[in-house]
Amino acid sequence: MNPKQAKKSILILLSAMVISSAAAGCGNTGANDANGANGANGANGANGVRQQGMQTNRQNTSMQRPTQTGANDNENRIQIADRAAEQIVALQGVRTANVLVTDNNAYVAAVTDDGQGKLSRETEDRIAQKVRQVDPNIRNVFVSTNPDFVDRINAYVDDVQQGRPVAGFVEQFNEMIQRVFPNAR
Repeated sequence: MNPKQAKKSILILLSAMVISSAAAGCGNTGANDANGANGANGANGANGVRQQGMQTNRQNTSMQRPTQTGANDNENRIQIADRAAEQIVALQGVRTANVLVTDNNAYVAAVTDDGQGKLSRETEDRIAQKVRQVDPNIRNVFVSTNPDFVDRINAYVDDVQQGRPVAGFVEQFNEMIQRVFPNAR
C-alpha cells in the first residue's frame, strides 16, 4: 500500500470511529455526568471545548455505553472549540472562525478580513499554533476558507447553540472533510 492509500485508509477508519462513537455516545448526558456543566472542568472544560448537544468534555470518562472498556474512548466526538476560535479571531487578517475537534484533529472554518478567502501559509501556521495552545492534544490542524465548508460549520455551530437537533451531521461532516481536505496528512 502506498503512503497516499495508507492516509486515505486511516482517514476512512477515523471517520468510521467518529460515526460509531457519536452514535453510541449520545446517551447519558444528564446528572450522572461527572464533569457536568458546572463540574470540575466547567461549562467549557479545561480545554475550551463546549459541552453541548453531541459534544462532551474530553476529560469525561464516565459516559455509560454498552461498548465502554474503561478507557478514555470518547475523544472521537465532534466538539466545538470556542476558546480556540476566539484566539484565531484575535489574529490579524481573520474576521470569523469556528473550530471543530475530532480525536486529535482540529478543523478550522475561517473567514478573512478582506473576504477573499485566501490565507497565507504564515497565517495558517499561526492559526494552528493558537489551536494547539488552547488544546495541546491536537496534532493536526486543518484550515479552510472554502465557503461551503465555512457555511456548513457555521450552521452546525448555530444549530448546537440554539439547541436544535444535529442528527446526520457526522456523516455530512466526514464527507465534507474528505472533499475539502482530500490529501489530509
